[in-house]
Amino acid sequence: MAKDRYSNFDELRKYETLHKDYRISTSDLGSDITIIAPHGGKIEPRTSDIAREAAKGRYNFYSFEGIKGVNNGSLHITSHNFDEPEALELLSRSSSVIAIHACTGNESLVYLGGLDKELEAIIAEELEDRGIDISKGHTGYKGLRPENICNRSATNKGVQLEITRDLRDDPQKVHLICEAIRAALAKISRD
Repeated sequence: MAKDRYSNFDELRKYETLHKDYRISTSDLGSDITIIAPHGGKIEPRTSDIAREAAKGRYNFYSFEGIKGVNNGSLHITSHNFDEPEALELLSRSSSVIAIHACTGNESLVYLGGLDKELEAIIAEELEDRGIDISKGHTGYKGLRPENICNRSATNKGVQLEITRDLRDDPQKVHLICEAIRAALAKISRD
């Protein structure tokens, strides 16, 4: 994986322009749950759409989105360095966070990670019930650092989903993934 151009958000905003190079999309519904796409727009394609559909007017939504004509990958800030203030403020009021990411790979898989192992297990079960394969025992995409954006909730834990491109490109599979997330959240929701 290439090294990020920017090590944090303050560094990025010195060189990139809001509404020209990137945008921040939020919907704060006062929910106890927030679904995010920290590498949305053209940085990790379709992650914003998945997070937005999974939140679907019931849960808070946040997305940092690359909107440049080219080279949106330069806006990528590694998850354990992602510190955009609006995201951190919203997550600090959330007991559960789900981060949607993109990953490469030739298999149709969702890699689950994060420190909320209970919610991770429920999401895994819901995905498998819908015929979406998950990676078990993988070595990458663990999301175990406390400073990872998925773990920046009020409870210091969350879940990240790394979704391969073929799943993200299939509208039916995206629908099933979002349905699985909502079903899992309904099982733990306090809203």
